[in-house]
Amino acid sequence: MEDDEEEPPLAVQIAEEKIVAASPPNGDVSVGVTVITGYLGSGKSTLVNYILSSQHGKRIAVILNEFGEEIGVERAMINEADGNGGAIVEEWVELANGCICCTVKHSLVQALEQLVQRKERLDHILLETTGLANPAPLASVLWLDDQLESAVKLDSIIAVVDAKNLRFQLSERRSSSSFPEAFLQIAFADVVILNKVDLVSPEGSGGVLEELEKEIHNINSLASIIRSVRCQVDLPKILNCRAYDATHAAHLEALLEESHSLSTKDIHDSSVRTLCICEPRQVDLDKVRLWLEEILWDKKYGMDVYRCKGVLSVQNCDQLHTLQAVREIYEIVPARKWKGEENQINKIVFIGHNLKGDVLNNSFSTCATS
Repeated sequence: MEDDEEEPPLAVQIAEEKIVAASPPNGDVSVGVTVITGYLGSGKSTLVNYILSSQHGKRIAVILNEFGEEIGVERAMINEADGNGGAIVEEWVELANGCICCTVKHSLVQALEQLVQRKERLDHILLETTGLANPAPLASVLWLDDQLESAVKLDSIIAVVDAKNLRFQLSERRSSSSFPEAFLQIAFADVVILNKVDLVSPEGSGGVLEELEKEIHNINSLASIIRSVRCQVDLPKILNCRAYDATHAAHLEALLEESHSLSTKDIHDSSVRTLCICEPRQVDLDKVRLWLEEILWDKKYGMDVYRCKGVLSVQNCDQLHTLQAVREIYEIVPARKWKGEENQINKIVFIGHNLKGDVLNNSFSTCATS
């Protein structure tokens, strides 16, 4: 039987031959950061342990933060290197497969800055969010933070869920005003690792697992799901996803080709779900920004939006624009030219609580040009 959590190997004998770091693709100097979330016992540490001990040929840094919820993300983002607190980041430990590991107690930004200043080029950075139920504030800082000066970039958010206990975790406090952590972690995720599938379906029968995947997609229909045993997954499926890269519009262009509805029903008392709206007419970009800010900032319609993704057809412009939002922070940028055969439609997907389809559709239609 699998242990609930494994301690990552903080002291491993270093091999004499060092792995040569790969050159950054397309001249990109930024290093991708993947945020790993999950319940205690879901397998986060097992995933980290797997990455730190596998011979994958990549130089990956793993940051195990310990600042926890009580200190607060805002405090954790403060660079206190010159203060009286002394060294905040503990010694980096190099592992046999070329990866490095450290524990961060306070300043994540300082740890990231130290990482990118190291002599050896890194391929990727993993951040295990021990003690943080909600990855949104952390994701916002990594996504659009000036202090990091594009040295690192948010690549994706991964939620590790326990196939055996997921239903119970989603049912917790369903009748109260607060949400189980599992809802928030799935809602913000780009990839969900459905771990410990062998404990649910030993013979590999998919019935129970398909129901669990349906449950996950009812919360977040945009997330991709990977089944795993002991979090042994193909690294290309969870690294370099470029989920927040506006120049990599492929993950959003799929919205244009989506044949089935991305919207899901309010199947839970907590009403965390996905909702998709469409508008065939071109839109006024300034009106879209005002509309979005009223929803995200002012909570004008009483909706709590966690994530937002979309493609926009903008008035007097031949460029496909992509829209992304995490909580109150959003970005709208041109991605590429529309292709001649494409249906130039506006499609926006919301993931959140108390979403109102009619209100979103009607209010967004006021942004359309006549």
